[in-house]
Amino acid sequence: MRKSLFFLLCVALLISCKDQNKLPKGVLPQNKMRDVMWDMMNAGQYMSAYVLTKDSLDKIAESTKVYGQVLQLHAVTKEEFEKSYTYYREHPELMKTILDSLSKKQTYTVEKFQRDTLNRKNIHIDKKKIQADME
Repeated sequence: MRKSLFFLLCVALLISCKDQNKLPKGVLPQNKMRDVMWDMMNAGQYMSAYVLTKDSLDKIAESTKVYGQVLQLHAVTKEEFEKSYTYYREHPELMKTILDSLSKKQTYTVEKFQRDTLNRKNIHIDKKKIQADME
């Protein structure tokens, strides 16, 4: 009796764990969702800095166009993105994973930009020093 109860408990555990990692049909995998969200965030920054500050007559059309281009780039429909976004919002542990990776990517991008900028300044300074030494 104990063996069959233990066996049933193990089977129930395996079945319940198996379906947790499976995404519903039409929901983007985490890696793809992260990439789309990264480009959507960058598109939003672009919109805020360059498009929405202008006296554009139809800002909604401009926004729709830019975000549509991001979705097209990733071969994702608006419906797929919205369904996926809703799914991940309803599953905070999965959304946290995506947001954490976006945060790390942002930090890396900023640090890389700062390093590259510093290196360019150093190269420029070195060129001036070389020219001064040659004179």
